[in-house]
Amino acid sequence: MEHVLTALAQSLSRLPDRILVSLAHFITLIVFDGLRIRRSLMLRNIDTAFGSSKSAQEKEQIARQSIFNFILSIFETMISIRKPIAERIEVRGGEHLRAALAEGRGVYILCFHLGNWEAMGAKVTRAFKPAYVVVKKVGGKGTNRFVERLRFKNGFYWIRRERAGDGMRGIREVLDRGEIVGFVIDQARPGEPRLPFFGTPAKTNTSFAAIWARRPAPVVPGYMHRTAFGEHVMEFEPALNLVTSDNRSDDILQHSELFNRVVEGAVRKYPEHYFWLHNRWK
Repeated sequence: MEHVLTALAQSLSRLPDRILVSLAHFITLIVFDGLRIRRSLMLRNIDTAFGSSKSAQEKEQIARQSIFNFILSIFETMISIRKPIAERIEVRGGEHLRAALAEGRGVYILCFHLGNWEAMGAKVTRAFKPAYVVVKKVGGKGTNRFVERLRFKNGFYWIRRERAGDGMRGIREVLDRGEIVGFVIDQARPGEPRLPFFGTPAKTNTSFAAIWARRPAPVVPGYMHRTAFGEHVMEFEPALNLVTSDNRSDDILQHSELFNRVVEGAVRKYPEHYFWLHNRWK
């Protein structure tokens, strides 16, 4: 599979941008309007998030554009085998990340599936300091090797979790070097509590808040949105004020609720760039 994906990426990288955009439109038409893959889930999620504030037509357009943007992100990532992925990214709010790094404790970037997160990781490394993310394997062995090879080439690094405790050890090592850990928090996890998300209880990943309690460092929200094929804006917000008490369990829940609100605020700004395929309210 690695060789197949490499050949496909090489082929795509030789096509003009306008052809890739047209191909993404065609695939979107097939997936969303033809095969209707997860269409009902996406529309249900968007309806849960926005309710009567958006019309049925607007919700359908958000879902369709979300698929289109996701396909563009795949193309942008695959053609990075030959073309730089982070070259045309405007950074806004970079002073917030620089101020957090200046504290010398390393920095967590609170990130989520909005925009091209592969391009974001590459740009953070190039513009600030090396960026690492705790990730699961992507697909089978061949697919995962292909993705890891592209990430390494682009300067978007990862923390391996082969044995128990690897993730925490890796996070500590990165932060102790004064570098950056990106933590993706917007996926439902079995056994996790249901916390408010767009006003409706949703299974919420509390592991980031638990890890932060063990190894505190500034938490800076960051996210991307696309302005054209291969062109993006990367935005950072001021570091979050995480208030602690003598009750760690309550702190973890309170901080996780705050993280949900941060994600919600960004998604409200750029709903068509969010990955609505996750079943957060299952």
